[in-house]
Amino acid sequence: MSNNSKRKRKNSKKTRQILMLSGLAIAAVQFIVSISLIVFIHFLGIIPLGIKIVIGVGLIASSFVTAITQRWKIPGIITKVLSLILTIIMIIGCVYLGYTRGYLRKMTGSNTKTDIVGVYVLSDDKASAIDDIDGYTCGIIPSMDVDNLGKTKDYIDKYNDVSLNYSDYESVVELVDALLNKEVQSIIVNESYLGVFSDIDGYTDLDSRIKCIFTLEYVTEVEDSESDYMSNDHVIGIYISGMDTSGPPSTTSRSDVNILLFMNTKTHQILMINTPRDYYVPLSISNGVKDKLTHAGIYGVDCSRQTLEMLYGINVEYYVKVNFTGFLNIIDSLGGVDITLDYDATLTQTGNLTVHKGVNHFNAEQALVFSRERYAYSDGDRQRGRNQMMVINAVIKKMASPAMVTNYTSILNTVSDNMITNMSYDKITELAKMQISENIDWDIQSYSVSGEGTSATTFSAGKQKLYVMIPYEDQVVKAKEYLEQMCMDQIIDVNE
Repeated sequence: MSNNSKRKRKNSKKTRQILMLSGLAIAAVQFIVSISLIVFIHFLGIIPLGIKIVIGVGLIASSFVTAITQRWKIPGIITKVLSLILTIIMIIGCVYLGYTRGYLRKMTGSNTKTDIVGVYVLSDDKASAIDDIDGYTCGIIPSMDVDNLGKTKDYIDKYNDVSLNYSDYESVVELVDALLNKEVQSIIVNESYLGVFSDIDGYTDLDSRIKCIFTLEYVTEVEDSESDYMSNDHVIGIYISGMDTSGPPSTTSRSDVNILLFMNTKTHQILMINTPRDYYVPLSISNGVKDKLTHAGIYGVDCSRQTLEMLYGINVEYYVKVNFTGFLNIIDSLGGVDITLDYDATLTQTGNLTVHKGVNHFNAEQALVFSRERYAYSDGDRQRGRNQMMVINAVIKKMASPAMVTNYTSILNTVSDNMITNMSYDKITELAKMQISENIDWDIQSYSVSGEGTSATTFSAGKQKLYVMIPYEDQVVKAKEYLEQMCMDQIIDVNE
């Protein structure tokens, strides 16, 4: 054998060794990444055990196949290429699963609310800090927000060496009027209470007439539902509260969207009931005095939920609170949503939007205008509620489409920043596993209650009359009947 042949044979053997060693290294990396992905899948918690076992066995087996086939040149090259592709896909999967778990953890299991109590003076007052109002007369409402008000007064007295002369008022309207009319020089009030003035003529410029010079934040637990109304182990009740203001969703504020969503895991039906924001009902904290439903939110999401439990006689275990303005930004990330309407209209309440019969494609700004509009409709708030449910449905459908994949992390980030729920992570993953295992085709039923508009005094605004909606009792009764059918595992058809 010539030296040339020996050299070629030696080089060929060396090449095979290099190919084999590189293949084994690739198989080892594939095995490690496979284990990592299996761990991520396990801790995400939404994949049923049977599917997890199949995925785990398949991934580990494929890494062994890659290693074994390195004994042969051509099969070894093919499996190396496939292994590299699969490893890259698994690494991307680990990243996405990590993001998903993190974002879900961020918005689930939330059981606190944030109240911001501020000290306000007139906008032209020279005072710009709490130390500047020593000796001022300060208006307060001693019968409302008692705990937080007491803490604020104690803090000011103890830590700022400021002495204030307090004057008592019965309602937030009387309190603010006292400041505007210079009966007092300052007021202490929960920031959320000022949302009442959005419904009162003559106060549209309130933000420019008063200024906040000091705030304290108080984080407290949201009360769990303790109602003994209708309940069923197959039925999951969720209160969806939509705030239409800036700030994190944990902050107390008016609730402009009030939807009860009930899922029956036995009948595979979902029932959504929309209640108008202006519904004139007793609040859970008002001792029978009626108020607009939206005002319940300024006392906390637990007050809104309990008020609806009282109205419909149903146990609502969970809540989802959404910053509706921020939530709609998801729509732009999804490339817009399509909503089918059976009417033509020009919407001008909070923007300028013309909608038409048929399919309408909305971006986030247009969807927000559509969700806020009520004046263009003969049944006002009732249609607005329908519109909001249509937007929510459209977002859910779009998130289930391929559009979700292209902006996955940014969409999840937007959702987690603008939504909180007291539903635990484990409960959400339990529902997800059920959906994956059973591939349920949910039948969604929607019902909206309505009423007659009038003016009346309210618990939150005192003697000041506001626009309210007197409930149509027959529609409330009908909603109760649907809820009762849901809890009795009966099939519901709201169109009958």
